[in-house]
Amino acid sequence: MSNTKIDSKERAQIILDAIEDRKGHEPVLIDLREKVNVADFFLIVTATSTPHLRALAENVLERVKDEPGMSKPNVQGEASVEWVLMDFGDIVVHLMSEEARERYKLEQFWTTPQPKGALPPTPGTILPEGLEAQGNWSEDEGDDDDDALFFAAADQEVEPLDEDDVE
Repeated sequence: MSNTKIDSKERAQIILDAIEDRKGHEPVLIDLREKVNVADFFLIVTATSTPHLRALAENVLERVKDEPGMSKPNVQGEASVEWVLMDFGDIVVHLMSEEARERYKLEQFWTTPQPKGALPPTPGTILPEGLEAQGNWSEDEGDDDDDALFFAAADQEVEPLDEDDVE
């Protein structure tokens, strides 16, 4: 194996080609180089079934194995039926079921301006009921007032602990 240096964009393209060879649905390559230090690129792809998810992951691993300048990724979720993450260091590949992609909305999170310190969505994070209907919440604006409304509504949903009920 040679010590050929190729940049992260070229490596991302090699991975994208491997995804397209196995008919990954709606691949989105997000350039993060000017946004964060976590990675240069996220590649988000939908798999149509569990076998398809595994075939995509296996093809990426097979393709990069002998490619100059590519290293073996850290892979998480290989036994998963909905999300396999492949971390190449500067490129992070998210192979997701349709349901997981819709639930976590990674492209929306990483392509819209976020308040300082915002974290990606996690399982169970949803808007408090009624905020959208009241017109008090706007995902597009992302300003501090929206954050305050969101957390204020979430705090109201929590009932205070009655000290008499504590053993």
